[in-house]
Amino acid sequence: MKMLGESSLTSHDQSITTRDRLLHAAVELFSQKWYSEVSVADICRTASLSNGIYYRYFRDKEAIFREIIERYLEILASRLSALDAGPSNKDVRTFVEIVLAVHREYPGYVSIFREGQYRFYDYELRISRLFADSLEHIYGRTISPGESIFLLAGTRFLAFRAAFHDVAVDIDAVVSSVQEGLFDTRVESLNRVFDIEIYLPPVRLEKSVEQCLLEAGKALFGRLGYHAVNIHDITREAGVAVGTFYNYFHSKEAFYARVIQLVSHEIREFIARNLDTTLPRLEQELQGMLLFSFYITSVDESCYNIVREGEFVVPEGVREYYDKFELGYRKRMADIRRVDERTACNFLMGLSHFLGLELLHNGTIDRAKSLIRELADFLSDGIAYDKTSGGVDP
Repeated sequence: MKMLGESSLTSHDQSITTRDRLLHAAVELFSQKWYSEVSVADICRTASLSNGIYYRYFRDKEAIFREIIERYLEILASRLSALDAGPSNKDVRTFVEIVLAVHREYPGYVSIFREGQYRFYDYELRISRLFADSLEHIYGRTISPGESIFLLAGTRFLAFRAAFHDVAVDIDAVVSSVQEGLFDTRVESLNRVFDIEIYLPPVRLEKSVEQCLLEAGKALFGRLGYHAVNIHDITREAGVAVGTFYNYFHSKEAFYARVIQLVSHEIREFIARNLDTTLPRLEQELQGMLLFSFYITSVDESCYNIVREGEFVVPEGVREYYDKFELGYRKRMADIRRVDERTACNFLMGLSHFLGLELLHNGTIDRAKSLIRELADFLSDGIAYDKTSGGVDP
């Protein structure tokens, strides 16, 4: 299949087929806007084609969205095939470099895939399998679910942060974290990690008008999505007049950015309220993963959707969201090996992020505990391999 670049299409280039013109236009639009905001008419207008021509090539909007994702998976599979080229390429460093390079070179495709993995979770399963196949080629054996999260999540999250938030990634630190672990200590007791009494967020009886608006907006955005909600909906849900909204927020986009700040604050406050800070640092990390998993599966499932849609609506607000979590990690670096600090923080954030994504679609707290048990050892010891012969070091 012919691969498409991400450069802007000029309608005068006769070497570009009509189908490719539509795909170029769709990549341009879907990489900048949430799926629900883009219409078939928008795609045709951007491609300088009539609406009727579209249906000769694609049955509906979803069909072209899925084809873009398929093409991204083909690009990734083609790059990962370098790992089959010989012993010199059969290592974790090459794998990490490939993942970072694809994110850097194809940000539009990556952005579309990030929505697709949430909207159509089968794509997340497929890309995870694609990555796991490459890692199994490196390690010479089957990779367990916990190993897959440890080997993939940190690298994928760092690649996203590097491509979209200008976070510098120290590849040596990533490889070291994978092969040797991130912590100098080992878990003393997983029972202490799991045996906690969780306090749910408090219910406020007295709320300011601003707080009422933010909570109403969060509930509506989480349930319906940004573009399906208007300011009238928000004020009606909050029980205030439309004009009151503008006493606090100058636009819907500014309001959405504040909602993301609220989501960030509520997650961090929940974890801080329940985290046992008397535990050793590694056990705190594992307990934090458990609490995050519980929050997004049992307390507020909407937070993932709000933040993910925010990548298209208020990208700087999402960058700030992750930067605040990173800052929290930087304040708690005890017992973490001496590797690049920012890379280590985002590697750990990635573990929680992808653990949460998996559990949101296919999980329970018992499954979270099972995966965290595996991660406990990897965070101390890493997952080493013998580059000369392939497979895990004896």
